[in-house]
Amino acid sequence: MGTWRTAMAAVLLSALPAAAADPALVCFGNEPSWSVVFEGPRSARLVLPDQPTAEYQGTETRLDVLRERVWRGAPRGGTGGDLVVFLRDADCSDGMSDQTHPVVARVSLPNGRMLAGCCRLAAAAPAPPAAARAPAAAIEGPVWRLTQLRGQTDKALAGLPTPITARFDAGRLQAFAGCNQLTGAYTIDGDRVRLEALAGTMMACPPPVMAAETAFKAALSGVLRFAVADGRLTLAAESDTGPTLVFAAAPPPRIEGVTWEVTGYNNGRQAVVSPLVGTTLTVSFTDDAIVGRAGCNTFRAPYSRDGDRLTIGPPVATRKMCAGKGVMEQEREFLAAIESATVWALDRGMLDLHRADGERILTAHPAAR
Repeated sequence: MGTWRTAMAAVLLSALPAAAADPALVCFGNEPSWSVVFEGPRSARLVLPDQPTAEYQGTETRLDVLRERVWRGAPRGGTGGDLVVFLRDADCSDGMSDQTHPVVARVSLPNGRMLAGCCRLAAAAPAPPAAARAPAAAIEGPVWRLTQLRGQTDKALAGLPTPITARFDAGRLQAFAGCNQLTGAYTIDGDRVRLEALAGTMMACPPPVMAAETAFKAALSGVLRFAVADGRLTLAAESDTGPTLVFAAAPPPRIEGVTWEVTGYNNGRQAVVSPLVGTTLTVSFTDDAIVGRAGCNTFRAPYSRDGDRLTIGPPVATRKMCAGKGVMEQEREFLAAIESATVWALDRGMLDLHRADGERILTAHPAAR
């Protein structure tokens, strides 16, 4: 066992300086669910459940005295602190299965937070022929909303406070199981998708929700046959004659046409704070501008959008002065936060804006009509 573990760890660690085409080194952990994927000698992708995926560029060095390797990288295309990953040869339990992994990982996030987990070598799959690649394009990209699940009634699924969803994107599955967020790796071979063990958050919800979540997690595992037709995705176990899970493609998310009431904004001191009592902050996205209320004045800022990316120009506000304590300071901080946004996302109906370095700058929900 020790010989196997040492040999496997050497393979894992040597994956970092290997060519970008080599199998990826995947480090991961729970509470919260996170992963760091090394796809080449100088690139790493950080995935956290409550933030956009962040890309880093860096290099690794060896600490022979500690028998560790250290990879350090800076955010690609933006400012912010470094991501540092320490790798050590040792048996590691992921806490989610009986499997033991050969490398222990410690991750230092740019905000100083430390995460702990394990690493494995993602299986390298040969590129399928062109005829076999078409199904992957069909399953990947959309957010799929669960409509049928074996063992659960349609009424039970429709009655969930928040729908169960899944998204397949470039080898990474991200799902919301009704109560908890899930993430994991997958590979596609023809019309079959192979799912790795999923990691997730550990929240507790009412029994009906947990029952649906447990059934969903059990069904979304192993090797499943899939088919996509008429905006529907079906997944079935190899031995099944009928579908185990049925999804419908959700409409692409949009931020336009909604007045978003701000629940938190970045005050420029690495803290997301609530608006002052008695003030209202809003943002609305039109075809070419963001308009809204900044607590005292109204404002307008030019912007452009490309997918989930934003480019926002300097806001222009009316010139009224308000006497409330902290109101004008809040307005300056809020408008500065708006201008710094580069990435948007919708999470269960909530608007979430981030800077290029991954720091959250605003959260909002649709305003009551």
